[in-house]
Amino acid sequence: MCASIPNHKTVIGLTGGVGSGKSTVTRVLRKEYGALILEADAICKKLIEPGGSACEAVVNLLGPDVLTESGAIDKQRMAQMIFRDPGLRCAVNRILHPATFEAVSKRIRNTRKKLIVYESALPYEARFSDLCTRVLYVYASPAVRRERLKADRGYSEEKISAIMRSQLSEEEFYRMADGIVNNDADEETCRASLRELMKAWQIGPLS
Repeated sequence: MCASIPNHKTVIGLTGGVGSGKSTVTRVLRKEYGALILEADAICKKLIEPGGSACEAVVNLLGPDVLTESGAIDKQRMAQMIFRDPGLRCAVNRILHPATFEAVSKRIRNTRKKLIVYESALPYEARFSDLCTRVLYVYASPAVRRERLKADRGYSEEKISAIMRSQLSEEEFYRMADGIVNNDADEETCRASLRELMKAWQIGPLS
């Protein structure tokens, strides 16, 4: 665990593949355990808004064409630019991953909460090993994940397959995990799995 994070705080790195239902688990951890939830994607998006710590560097890299008329980064245009160019995507990531890590580290240091959940589908890039006390893997089978993504987000089979290929395999997630929550069925089953894991980790719910 990073030496800059106080020892009295528990930081859980929460990860899982697309469609696994990480948001369900974070919702329970926030409501029932009082956890501060830090979502890597949401924090990263804030960093490229006007005035954000990574905005200027990204604009300098991608050029003025990435900006809207109001001067903000057009996130859809940015996504199209880096999708077409793997080298450009790597260069953007070299800006965004460290900036996100620093923002998360600062939030962890400054919060009064003793339980923090750092959620990311990219645990290596998010540097879980530098920040987290434990890593929690939210599991759902590929078939269940596909059905959720089609029903909830309207994704095509091709898009789902492309995203899944870009993420870690189940075996890789399992190897890094200190605990697993099963979210392959309904929400109550997921809650029961989470409560069992938190009890094993000696983390109690709010009284």
